Amino acid sequence: MRRAAVLVLALCACGLGIAGCGGGGKQAAKRPAPAGRNVDPVPAEGVTDAINRVEGAITASGCEAVKGLLHSSYGEVSDVACRAVKTQIDGFRDPVGKRYGTGAVIDYTTFTGRHRAIALVLDSNRTFRLDFVVDVPGPAVGTPKPAGFDRAAQEVVRSMQTGNCDAFLRLVDRTEGLGVGPDEEVCRRVSTVPFRQELVANPAARPVPLGGNAYLAFYKLRTSPDAYYTMVMRRVTDRAGLARYVLVNALPAQ
Repeated sequence: MRRAAVLVLALCACGLGIAGCGGGGKQAAKRPAPAGRNVDPVPAEGVTDAINRVEGAITASGCEAVKGLLHSSYGEVSDVACRAVKTQIDGFRDPVGKRYGTGAVIDYTTFTGRHRAIALVLDSNRTFRLDFVVDVPGPAVGTPKPAGFDRAAQEVVRSMQTGNCDAFLRLVDRTEGLGVGPDEEVCRRVSTVPFRQELVANPAARPVPLGGNAYLAFYKLRTSPDAYYTMVMRRVTDRAGLARYVLVNALPAQ
């Protein structure tokens, strides 16, 4: 079986999915009033709205519409990165979407008939924004979520709370998001990420399952009364052909 490939936003993600990209830029969306302490953010749109936005962006000339698809944590997106994302989306035929709390997945096929899935998370303006695109063996929406996702989510949060980077490195995606880079660099960088510092200050925080499918899963992570993150996990296959469940990103929704 061909190993599923993540189509990363590497040109602008800088390994974390939260670093600035420089050059050009998307306008900051108007942010609604805060949801309130311990009040979970509620989407202001449905998955169909997100599908329509993706369809419009990839058929529009230029790059501004594509830049607007990305989560605000990616910062300023260069035209080079924008064109790479537009190429990665590649066709967007027969899209089907499903919401999982503050996460969502859009299934589609490319021009060449390959299956891909877009992982989206709620942004601070209460709309779903693109985190990453991944190749999948077949349709993802509607497939059962393996129990291994929940176990891995609990373990990766615990590893960050206890500062066990050896465990963290085994539980994070090394090709996309938080885990990109040499081991020491990842450990040093992640130790300064705000949500990791908030987890250390709140050892009682735990990931709450929001749902998912055979390839992607989403979790609510409230690190404080005013801080809500959506954790995105994905399924990978190791060299022995065994399934593993790893953290890609944890992006703020408020």
